[in-house]
Amino acid sequence: MQIQRDNASEILVVDDEKLIRLTISAKLKAAGYVPIAVGTVEEALSILKEKHSTLRAIMTDIMMDDMDGFNFRDLVRGYDPNLPIFFMTALDPEEGSGFLKRIMEDANSYYLPKSVKAQVMLKRIQSIVTSRRIERFMELQMAEQKASLDIAAHVQRSMLPLRVVTTPRGFYTSLWKPKDMVSGDLYEAMQFGTGVYLYVLGDIQGHGTSAALAMTAIQSFLKQFRVNEGQCDLGPADIANRLQRFFRSYLADVTYMTALICIHRPLLGEVEWISCGAPDLCVLDLESESFRAVNPEKRGGLPIGLMTDTVYTKEDTVKTPLSDMSVCLAYTDGIFDVSRDENSMDTIASERIISTCREITLDARRDGSMIAVPHRILSALEDIGYRHYTDDVSMLFFGKRVSLEGVYDQTVAMTPEAVSAEAVAVGEWCTAQGWSDDLVNRIQLVMEEVLMNICDHGLDDRSRLNEVANMRVRRRRGYIELTVWDTGTPPPSVEVRSGDSNVAFELKNREFSGRGRGRLITRELCDGISRSRYDQLNETLYFIPIEYKGS
Repeated sequence: MQIQRDNASEILVVDDEKLIRLTISAKLKAAGYVPIAVGTVEEALSILKEKHSTLRAIMTDIMMDDMDGFNFRDLVRGYDPNLPIFFMTALDPEEGSGFLKRIMEDANSYYLPKSVKAQVMLKRIQSIVTSRRIERFMELQMAEQKASLDIAAHVQRSMLPLRVVTTPRGFYTSLWKPKDMVSGDLYEAMQFGTGVYLYVLGDIQGHGTSAALAMTAIQSFLKQFRVNEGQCDLGPADIANRLQRFFRSYLADVTYMTALICIHRPLLGEVEWISCGAPDLCVLDLESESFRAVNPEKRGGLPIGLMTDTVYTKEDTVKTPLSDMSVCLAYTDGIFDVSRDENSMDTIASERIISTCREITLDARRDGSMIAVPHRILSALEDIGYRHYTDDVSMLFFGKRVSLEGVYDQTVAMTPEAVSAEAVAVGEWCTAQGWSDDLVNRIQLVMEEVLMNICDHGLDDRSRLNEVANMRVRRRRGYIELTVWDTGTPPPSVEVRSGDSNVAFELKNREFSGRGRGRLITRELCDGISRSRYDQLNETLYFIPIEYKGS
């Protein structure tokens, strides 16, 4: 029984009897292992500290002068929780000492009587060491695969447009939730001429790496509609045909995609769209309080890339009139693949999901902000127990922007320059409301410090590239309500003292270079702060008193 002699075959032998150490070392050497024999636990720990990453096993006595083997094992587990440990003892397991039970408390501990024959001992050691070596190889392979998928996930996120945008004419808000690390879902949102917007939501057949690679290719192809001139006269069917040609040229043998392509014209009050095997567009009308059937003639076409000779025409498109308060919903069918259990046995009725979407969307539209709607929907389903998805989930809400009187809302890029510019704009709007200079200054200070803290927190996080936050300012009875939506990690709680001198200094000098005091200042200037987490989104409300009683 010979194995290759190298550092990967090192075994630490710990026994306070020299003869035992020599005997076991000789047997290990004869089998091709590299024994490292020591007589004390102190020496063993010194070796372990240096070589714990290369050792393949430890063979130790239970009864030793300086420490028993079980206490030694506890120390070993601080370096490696899975390193095999063979306990050698002359004790008889039938004597009722209980040491066998203690050995078995650890999944990677094994028993070897000192009287065991060499061939039996070596066969046992080789079996366990080989098994552990295979496990480590698999762990490394999985770690490399996870690292690769992590990079792929970052690439995918960087290909997506901003998760939410509000413009003077329209808005959209989105949710993109991979089942695993990468996704076969995609969405694109872009201005498509003056006051016109293009939205594409796609679901690539299959899962995993192949679907994710196809997603990045298609997402890159869709970007051309943003940079090329003369694209604004294209209709949904024209765009579907261009995607079809792309699939036929590059992805015909790989996959196909269901897609919903929408061209939204908020000034004309209409959306023109085509379904290529995807769920139809849903439209929520605030007056009727229900999703309207917007495809009574069942128009549409086959999934893109499914058949090489598919051609989409204007007869496949639908033109839907919209009111100012209408909200359009595009979604992939992964939203319905949710259950209470991991085995997908206890699923939810699609009518329940549509009802949840309707109720949350109605409340949000009346409240003047749609930003958190897709995240609120998933959180609402989770609250009633439905949290296990078997497919990627994507949702895209869009409609005409409706400005409510006395409400300021805006999308802000997470850069210091954009935040500073937004503070100026907020100040001008607040002044136009007739609010006092003191109140305007405090609103600006809280808003800028909050957004700067979010910005600073996410600058080194690749998953938050092209990140934005959204904010809303409105007056309530006795206070100003500042609401901020972002996807960062909520800041920890910070206790402050009333009337802290730093607050007076900031209000007087308006210096934002030292932003480390931001959380303290916002808490001092607010009567209260309320935070909620909806799926991937934070919603934080800051209550700024109209009459400030601080220092």
